[in-house]
Amino acid sequence: MLKRIFLVGFILIVFSKQSWSGAFELSSGFSYSRSYYSELSYSWTKRFGFAFGYFFYERSEVEIAYQDIVERNYISGFEDTTFHDRIYSVNLVQSFTGKSAAIQPYVKIGIGQLNRDAVGTYIGGYAPPVSVDSVTGVLGVGLRLYVTRTFAIRSEATSYLAGGSIRNWKNNIVINFGLSVVF
Repeated sequence: MLKRIFLVGFILIVFSKQSWSGAFELSSGFSYSRSYYSELSYSWTKRFGFAFGYFFYERSEVEIAYQDIVERNYISGFEDTTFHDRIYSVNLVQSFTGKSAAIQPYVKIGIGQLNRDAVGTYIGGYAPPVSVDSVTGVLGVGLRLYVTRTFAIRSEATSYLAGGSIRNWKNNIVINFGLSVVF
């Protein structure tokens, strides 16, 4: 499945019609959060992602993206779990403003592959599914704030639609902050 996603992205980049811009974008983001509920109960989440995009029109981009997310939950006596998600996706990113704008809001839609590995237990000895490998839809909104003509600070909220169902948009939301370089 992953090979198919990258093949579609490659074909869209190489064979796009009327290449207006021809610019490339390289983006990366990282976030870490930790919460303590008591002396023995906590959770933390680590997210890292990067994307490579090609602008085939001034406001339109095809993006190949990767997200790596690790979530650890320990609530004494109730839950002891670790989830590791890897998401590979091909997305169409549509900006609302042109290249010359310093602030560029955008939306994105795409398709991806979610690979989740889980270990741990819940109260009563129940365990989460050991692994989930499924096709997922991708919906997102974001904002690029250009510091220079080629360097931007990027903020994005992305929802991964498990099973491709729009009803699941609230279940897997990632908010990311990062940097973009356009060349």
